[in-house]
Amino acid sequence: GGGRITIHPHPPPTPRAFRFSRSIAPYYKALAKEMTGQAVFIKVDVNKNSVTSREMGIRSMPTFQFYADGKLRHQFSGADGSQLDRVSHTLGDEAARKGTYVNEEVTSSALAAYYAKHDPEKAGEASVAEILTKYDGKTAKLAKNLAKKYGGDLPATSPRRITPAPGSEPVAASGEAPSSLEAVSTEALEKELALRRDLAMEELALFMPVAELAGAGAVENVVVVGGGPAGLSAAIYAARAGLKPVVIAPTMGGQLLGKGVDVENYPGVVGVDATGRGIIQLMRAQAASFNVRMVAEAVVGVELAAGRGGAHTLLLNDTARTELRTRTIIMATGASSRWLGVDGEYQFRGAGVSTCATCDGFLYRDQEVVVVGGGDTAMEDALVLARTSSKVTLVHRRDSFRASHTMAERVLNNPKISVMWNTVVEKFEGTDGQGLSSIMVKTEGKTRTIPAVACFVAIGHDPVTDFLKNQVDMDTQGYLQTRPDGTTKTSAEGVFAAGDVADHMYRQAITSAGSGAKAALDAERYLSESG
Repeated sequence: GGGRITIHPHPPPTPRAFRFSRSIAPYYKALAKEMTGQAVFIKVDVNKNSVTSREMGIRSMPTFQFYADGKLRHQFSGADGSQLDRVSHTLGDEAARKGTYVNEEVTSSALAAYYAKHDPEKAGEASVAEILTKYDGKTAKLAKNLAKKYGGDLPATSPRRITPAPGSEPVAASGEAPSSLEAVSTEALEKELALRRDLAMEELALFMPVAELAGAGAVENVVVVGGGPAGLSAAIYAARAGLKPVVIAPTMGGQLLGKGVDVENYPGVVGVDATGRGIIQLMRAQAASFNVRMVAEAVVGVELAAGRGGAHTLLLNDTARTELRTRTIIMATGASSRWLGVDGEYQFRGAGVSTCATCDGFLYRDQEVVVVGGGDTAMEDALVLARTSSKVTLVHRRDSFRASHTMAERVLNNPKISVMWNTVVEKFEGTDGQGLSSIMVKTEGKTRTIPAVACFVAIGHDPVTDFLKNQVDMDTQGYLQTRPDGTTKTSAEGVFAAGDVADHMYRQAITSAGSGAKAALDAERYLSESG
């Protein structure tokens, strides 16, 4: 029902496809999002649709084809982002002048009213139903034909509606989200899941296999360890300086990536992207546009060079135990969740005890859960869980929160969240095979047991620096120490620290991003001075 369709055939994720995807996929995705309501963007896997590709004359990949009113208007091959943008907007503007109907439909009542005005003989229920069936999914064509036949007058349109589940209210595509999953049909849910799988594959396509890195003996200029705001900012700055950085980080890791609540204080990011995952996805796409090489692995060991100008060696956690050599390292590994260390905690990890409300909260939908902690992380977890759980009990060992005022107020004003002040967890209780059933707590010297099928521990984080012990100076908590000159230099030559791995004071996404930029500038200066 739209004004035009852009078809983008592409192969499955082979190594060649990874090279293509890192250069053009972020542009394609961003353009599709920008032009929502003006155009329909479709990706076609030519390997799985060989007949289609042969009929369409596809000879190389990627190939872009642009259609308006069912006719091919333009085609080109190659990862040319500027041409993709220029042609898309040109045809989009043309379609807008004629009228676009993306996610729009003419309802039976609207068509009946239109015919009652222009052609009463066709205003009957049977006639209207026959015409709507004929033009199902072809709103633009229906409007064009009616306007041509009846002197330019157009029928009224409305947002296309998702087919509701039996007994539920219909949901408009551009209206508010349904209040519960039961209000959406299975077909609509399957379409949404398919869309999310496509988005996940696009995101994964930004990463390259370890095997594609430079061969044995090659030495990189910069390797960034960590893929959060600090690491990705460092990679972007290093790439702009021509240092061709490599980012080593698991796709699912990072504190910001796991946040399920809105991130409202990151400058310049608003709307649907203002979440932890949204910000990281934007940063990854930007890094990929500068040809940053991202590898979805973890670093498990490091051997630092003896002196200035030497090559450091990083050991990766892949099956081949790949060793990566580099002249500089930017450490941006952040911090991992801290545990309580009480009886039963280890026993019921994954069976009711968790540190990730965003990951596991939905498993305990419509049940009573507990959150332990008093900082921003605990507040965020409690708010996330309050969306799906019947009740959230927040256990805190003090008589006031150390979280920000805004987050604390949101928690205290939420009717589904109650707080147990001056309370500590003594023990987790349950049965093997059944999971957690209750928690023993102590409030001002008095012990009692509260029922709970899940408990989310949110008491802080420990810096991920174990593999650097005895090689780089750290403080008593394990945070990397940078030099007092205000730079990101550590005690080891050519090793720099950015983000929460060296910051136990601010721990904000924006400060991490800033320190990542500083680390890249420090690494560039080091490389220039080292020759």
